[in-house]
Amino acid sequence: MLAGPGFWDREIEREGWSRVMSPSRAAFPEVAGLGTAWGRNFYVRGRDRLIMEWSGPVSLSAVILNGKPLQVESTEALSAAIRRGSDVP
Repeated sequence: MLAGPGFWDREIEREGWSRVMSPSRAAFPEVAGLGTAWGRNFYVRGRDRLIMEWSGPVSLSAVILNGKPLQVESTEALSAAIRRGSDVP
């Protein structure tokens, strides 16, 4: 659990990401392979795409950066992914 969707909004925006409210499959092709989720937030920054998937109001279940799932087991790891974008290995 890494806090709910709204908790990260300021940090994400501060790092230059823009939220996409109605993402198209062309813009986020990885969404076609995802199952159901309680909620998903989609963001873009330049050529980077970020998806944060929630299994409940306060439970982050997946972070997908440019089509690749990231291991984010701590707030520090999630903050690093948000800051660095495509530089994340």
